[in-house]
Amino acid sequence: MMQRLFWRIFVAFWIATVFLLVAFSWVATSNFETEKIPGLDITRLQASMDDLLARTGRELRHDGVEPTQQWLRAASGFGPVSVYLFGPDGRELLGRSTSETVANAASSAFAALPVGEVPYGAVYSAERLRARSVRTRDNEVYAAVATLEGSFLSRLASRRPTWFWQNMLVAMAVSAAFSLLFAWYVAAPLQRIRSSTHRFAEGDLDARVGRLRFGRSAEISALAAEFDAMAERIKAFIESHRRLVRDVSHELRSPLARQRVALELARGGDAAQVNASLDRIECESDRLEAMLAQALELSRLETANVAMDDHVELDTLLEDVITNADYEGVPRGRKVMLLERARLTLTGSHQALYSAFENVIRNALAYTADGSAVGVRLARVGAWASVRVRDHGPGVPAGELSRIFEPFYRTDTARARSSGGTGLGLAIARRAIERHGGTILALNAEGGGLDVVIELPVGP
Repeated sequence: MMQRLFWRIFVAFWIATVFLLVAFSWVATSNFETEKIPGLDITRLQASMDDLLARTGRELRHDGVEPTQQWLRAASGFGPVSVYLFGPDGRELLGRSTSETVANAASSAFAALPVGEVPYGAVYSAERLRARSVRTRDNEVYAAVATLEGSFLSRLASRRPTWFWQNMLVAMAVSAAFSLLFAWYVAAPLQRIRSSTHRFAEGDLDARVGRLRFGRSAEISALAAEFDAMAERIKAFIESHRRLVRDVSHELRSPLARQRVALELARGGDAAQVNASLDRIECESDRLEAMLAQALELSRLETANVAMDDHVELDTLLEDVITNADYEGVPRGRKVMLLERARLTLTGSHQALYSAFENVIRNALAYTADGSAVGVRLARVGAWASVRVRDHGPGVPAGELSRIFEPFYRTDTARARSSGGTGLGLAIARRAIERHGGTILALNAEGGGLDVVIELPVGP
């Protein structure tokens, strides 16, 4: 397929090159025939004809008939103009056949004989033709006719075929070489892109075009860069899905195992044991449902096209999240407070942002100390909205701060599970924030606790 493309490019470019050469020759010939010399009322073609007529006259007057015949034979085929010389008997000296137009021009030249001591008669001019009579020193009158016959290429091919075809072959060979080089220059990077695409489609997720050494036009380089970027995103999505499936499979084992244990206890226990087992089964079912719901939400944020056309008022959204979270913290004396507020809006997904802030704030509420408050601050920093969520919990080891946003990552597995978390909340928050062009990071706060900083672009 790529070979066919290569040859199509080669043939098309070669034909275009040959066409340009022919067109250039035609334009040059046309200009030669029609362009007038500044200050003179004759064209360059007519001036060239006059020079040839004068040269023929001088040869004839000074050297005689035979040297003039030799000069005419030698000059035949040089340049676009043909020169014919007619003797006093009206026959062409080289015995060449002439057209009726040339014969008539010779007759007109004979009619305009030189006057007095002037050796040349008046110039007879017609379209693409000039003629004049010449008196030799022997007082014989000849007629010289200069004419442009046929097209430029046909004159070259018919009068000097060897020279013409040699030059044509050289021109075609050179143009073919340049055409081959150009076709390879264009097709080689496309072949490389096609090969990388094929390898990627066959399952090689590391297939990349990379830096092109040849054919590095802006468009082809942009195409290669777009393919590599697409391949990186697809690889990240696939690896994320694989990791998510692996992590979900691993996380499902524990609640399913506990459900099986509860079922066994329920089968052989008394009424109190049955009720406790049913409560355990219900708890684990709720945990499974929450885990699967969050796994689906994370998958949607990573792969689906989330609508990003909502008008989101960040202060109002945060207030709603804080109100609901604050209610959940009442039994343990924990509170969520909006310590700083700014009226900021952006265009995005209201649902995704609500989920992101809810997961971050509920995570802080789960780990903050009893009787303490989670502080939330919303402020503008340049063209960004800055949201800080600070709890008063144990914090996170410094080496694990960046990993808490990975799916199912826990710094303390037993405590995380006792808090009712699924290990997906912060991963969902990070993906939602990134879909809005923002960033999220976690810092250990001075005096203890975790400080989560979220920044979102809101414009000037």
